[in-house]
Amino acid sequence: MNDNLSKLKHTKVPKIKTVTLHRHHVKAYRKRHIGLLMISLLALFVLIIAIVQYRYQITSSFISGRDFISGLFSNDSNKSYDIKIHSTFGFDISFDQKQFYASAIDYKTGNIFLGNQLGENRAYSVVRIATNWINYKSNQSVFTLTYHNDDTYLNKPAPKLESIQNLALKDININESSVINQSTKSLTIDNQKFLKTTWKLEVKNSLIPRLSGQIITYVGIVNGQLITIAIDGGINQTNVDTTYQDVISSLKFGSKEQAYIIQSSKVATNLTSSRTLIDTLMFSSIASAASSNSAPNIQEKTAALYGPAVVKIYNAYCMDISINNRPYVHNVCDASFGSGFFIDRYGYIATNGHVATADPKSIAIQFAFSSYSDGDSQYLNYLLSVAGVKESDIPSGASQTELLALVIDKLYKIPDSKISIKNNVNNLLVCLTDKQPDTQKLIDDTNKRIEYTEQNSIKRAKLISSNYLALDGIAGFRASDVAIIKVGGTDYPTTKLGSIDNVRQGAELMILGFPGIATDNGIVESSVNTATLTMGKVSSIKNVSGSNSMVIETDATIGHGNSGGPAFGDNGDVIGIATYTVDGSGKGDGVFNYIRDIKDLIRLADKSSVSVNTESPTQDEWQKGIDNFYSSHYSKAVDNFRKVKELYPYQSKVGEFIQSANKRIQNGEDVQDFPTVIVSIVSVIILSGIGLAVFLIVRQKKHHEIYKDKLSTGDIEAFTPEIKAQHVVVPHKQ
Repeated sequence: MNDNLSKLKHTKVPKIKTVTLHRHHVKAYRKRHIGLLMISLLALFVLIIAIVQYRYQITSSFISGRDFISGLFSNDSNKSYDIKIHSTFGFDISFDQKQFYASAIDYKTGNIFLGNQLGENRAYSVVRIATNWINYKSNQSVFTLTYHNDDTYLNKPAPKLESIQNLALKDININESSVINQSTKSLTIDNQKFLKTTWKLEVKNSLIPRLSGQIITYVGIVNGQLITIAIDGGINQTNVDTTYQDVISSLKFGSKEQAYIIQSSKVATNLTSSRTLIDTLMFSSIASAASSNSAPNIQEKTAALYGPAVVKIYNAYCMDISINNRPYVHNVCDASFGSGFFIDRYGYIATNGHVATADPKSIAIQFAFSSYSDGDSQYLNYLLSVAGVKESDIPSGASQTELLALVIDKLYKIPDSKISIKNNVNNLLVCLTDKQPDTQKLIDDTNKRIEYTEQNSIKRAKLISSNYLALDGIAGFRASDVAIIKVGGTDYPTTKLGSIDNVRQGAELMILGFPGIATDNGIVESSVNTATLTMGKVSSIKNVSGSNSMVIETDATIGHGNSGGPAFGDNGDVIGIATYTVDGSGKGDGVFNYIRDIKDLIRLADKSSVSVNTESPTQDEWQKGIDNFYSSHYSKAVDNFRKVKELYPYQSKVGEFIQSANKRIQNGEDVQDFPTVIVSIVSVIILSGIGLAVFLIVRQKKHHEIYKDKLSTGDIEAFTPEIKAQHVVVPHKQ
């Protein structure tokens, strides 16, 4: 009996449940259930469409905004920048502004013209063309073409060119007694006969006579007029004519278009003044770089975010220099331009030393070597005597490069107290907007020792600190060529400083600045000063010759005028300063660009007690505005941009952004904040409706199956109007 009880205890008794069937269970499905499902699915579809449309609006507006932003900044492509100079005296000459920069003098007025102005036909009588850095040596070569507009050879038998070959030397103020004729040969340029002479510079009465240079001259008589070409390689240069082969080959000669009478004394004085300027605005005495997509839109966004913090810098000066209270050089003038970027809301700007400095010691040393290369050794000898250098201090076995580096090092050790300046002016200007100063007025005012009048968006700046030697890189670099300047005011936009420690070969790299070839090319309007974005990759990271500093080698273009501009990594941080262009293209070696490590700047700032704090309320609002603009939240962007305008009225792009945003708002492109809470609630309701509909449909189908089964077994009756509900027992499924 116990066994039977045990079996009974472990026997599973099937569970049952009572189901109430109603008349509507006669049908397998009910319309209301299907309707609920369809309505819920339709609502879900509408919601998805709305979300997709929202995303599409953001995307389309983003593309539109991106196109607008990319159009605000020039983008340097690899197109040709050939400039053709046409003189009405009957000659044409062309050059590539990516390799050279030039100035020319109009014989009729005596005025200097450069850049975009050279595309206009004038009576150019002197054309000067210069290169960038060559083989890491800081002294540059200069090409000078002179058209002698006189009647000396007109309608007369042409003289033998050998008898006048020295005239080209006089055009560049070289004393014939200080050069040796190494070789002479005849050749033709555009079917015109010229005599080419290679000269070796031999300076007499010098403590360092072994320093030498090379000069190439061409002389020819074309249409009865003398034309001379002189290529001055400076000190320690050889084979300089190969650099200008394409320039010489571009020379074309035609007939003279118009004659000019002998100029007045005023014009002649103007002409002489132009010729004696150490350089013009586009012709700095040290030819440095006077300059891909890593992620979608990173280039445009970087340019938009930090373009306002990148500025153009003009540096024009004139001075008289005395050494030991003895007049050394009178009326030494120079003018150049470059780029820079704000590193602090209070007006501190980073740039290159060769862009911002006007150091009298460097100028005196440069002048001495310039005179030496022209055959005049008195200035260099005097500096050597001031430095206490004797002939016995010069090692006999030193190479010319070692000798030059030794001399320069000793000259830079001359105490600053021995050098004084007077009758000086330094017009160091910073352009905060697209507006540029009147460059001719800037040069004229500087020559007259007048301070250029500061304007709302063109601020005078002062040099805070620099680590720069004008004659550097002869045998290794002693200085980093970085500088910090400051303008008055506050709440300036800023850049974000990074580090090259995590930069890898092949990474994307962007440079913002003001290369002259991007403005003064005869193609675009040169009166508007717009920053140019150049892009490339990190070719390598290398040690600087003679120091522990680093440079980034890149294929991103660094044009003359880019000097001092920021180089951005692919995360938008500034990792370096655009500094050098090594141009070996004339020798078939190509062009290489180098960026100074941002650590050089940080070290200079620390040494100069300059606190680099890149936080700025202007930059914060600007970044919020750009982010909102990119995400098509134009109403919010307008609010941000208006705050920027209040904080920093010189922000030249903010008006364009506000106008563009308002236009997109009017076009219905403005995207409001995504209604997350509302969409979440609606989504829950829709999904609940779908779930309920599915549950009711499945439940109806099951009850219909039960109804058919019980009806077939006779457990229930067919529904009639009198029968409204029937209860049946069915197994309960576990």
